[in-house]
Amino acid sequence: MNRKKVAIIGSNGRLGRSLQEVCQTDHDISALTRHDLDLAWSDRKIREALDQHAQGSDVALLSAGNTNVDQCEVSPEDAEQLNVTAVSSIARWCAEREIRFINFSSDYVFDGHKDSPYTEDDPVSPLSIYGQSKADGEEATLDASDRNLVVRLTWLYGPGKPLATPDWAVDLAVKNEHLNVVSDRIGSPSYTGDMAEALFPLLFDDQTATGLLHLCNAGSCTWQEWAQFCLDSAKACGVELRTHTVDPLTMDELFGDRATRPKYTVLSTAKYEAMTGRTLPDWREPLKHYIETYVAPRFLRI
Repeated sequence: MNRKKVAIIGSNGRLGRSLQEVCQTDHDISALTRHDLDLAWSDRKIREALDQHAQGSDVALLSAGNTNVDQCEVSPEDAEQLNVTAVSSIARWCAEREIRFINFSSDYVFDGHKDSPYTEDDPVSPLSIYGQSKADGEEATLDASDRNLVVRLTWLYGPGKPLATPDWAVDLAVKNEHLNVVSDRIGSPSYTGDMAEALFPLLFDDQTATGLLHLCNAGSCTWQEWAQFCLDSAKACGVELRTHTVDPLTMDELFGDRATRPKYTVLSTAKYEAMTGRTLPDWREPLKHYIETYVAPRFLRI
């Protein structure tokens, strides 16, 4: 395999770190942190940063943005800048230099009213400013070049800061006698390592791997079931929990008048499977590994 140059914008983030780990053996990585390129910068400054750090890349990946759903409702201008305007600047810069651009989006572009997995052909219908900004960022990405790719992800977790949902669930169970988690929201927990590995063979395929693509671990569950599996896995590792059972909570009870979240956002990966002949692991497999490798050791004296 010929070594190519991969620019990863947002390289210090959860997904960015996994992308680096997967790509660095076979390719040369230009890892851009927020210090190197801040999405809050002007178009001119973003272009200057790309000129300095990403010139000559074969592909550029953007794994950064404003993912704070409630903060986007309070500051829609920030959501617009980070998730749309900056994305457009990067996409156009890449197109002008014939660099393939891959942007990562979210299940929040859907309203969650379906009762079957969303496909890439389903129309977007976001319920929140965050979801709308991600949908607009998708459009900016694909309008810039027909070589580009938008990868939609859902319920992402993995090593990094701030701690991910599995870490949060186990931490609360260690410290508290009761744990309530949403039971009426359904999706697919997705491990950053699996997502990076799944994308790797498509990085430079600008003929067929273009447009929209859904990636997530196989299967689905509620948030409550997700948290319960985390607790069961931690307990099996010897972590001492104060509570062993996750009690149900509705989305209305948890979020109240905060930004509206979609209730059902299972993504179909049929397009990816047809394209690659590969299937992604069931969500329980990587989650068990994550608990054993990253979460449990924080509570065990080894």
